[in-house]
Amino acid sequence: MSGLLRICTAGSVDDGKSTLIGRLLYDSRAVYEDQLHSVQKASKNRTAGPIDFSLFTDGLRAEREQGITIDVAYRYFATARRKFILADTPGHEQYTRNMATGASTADVAILLVDARHGVRAQSRRHAQIARLLGIQDYVLAVNKMDLVDFDRAIFDDIVDEFDRILPNANLHPIPISA
Repeated sequence: MSGLLRICTAGSVDDGKSTLIGRLLYDSRAVYEDQLHSVQKASKNRTAGPIDFSLFTDGLRAEREQGITIDVAYRYFATARRKFILADTPGHEQYTRNMATGASTADVAILLVDARHGVRAQSRRHAQIARLLGIQDYVLAVNKMDLVDFDRAIFDDIVDEFDRILPNANLHPIPISA
């Protein structure tokens, strides 16, 4: 095993941070059956489809009721080669300090951007905080690409803007639909 990799999410509210983490946990079979049943039951009255993946990380009752992340949610999982700690951080401006807490021990930040909205003030703020905390490696996940018909120009514009926000960083951009 190669050791431990600490990852945090960053980005503006509703860009898909919790959904992406929930999807990764679900697809890697890192959720327990009782969690799956609980999330499937809670998803029935929501518009996110049969499974609202964000509910795997939104553990506080207030988070589930409001549909937002308030606190940092840590999730632990492992592959045959490595252990991971994922810190799902909130995107709301009033909880920015919680994002800083999650990023303070991270090796890598996943920067999520909703392709429909582009880079917003909170996206920039989170990227700059992560940089101030010493993070050098970033996955730029341009989310909801399906909702912009996978427009390459939109993706490229977002990547170019992050190149300016985080000069000389190890930026790994990927288009996704969490």
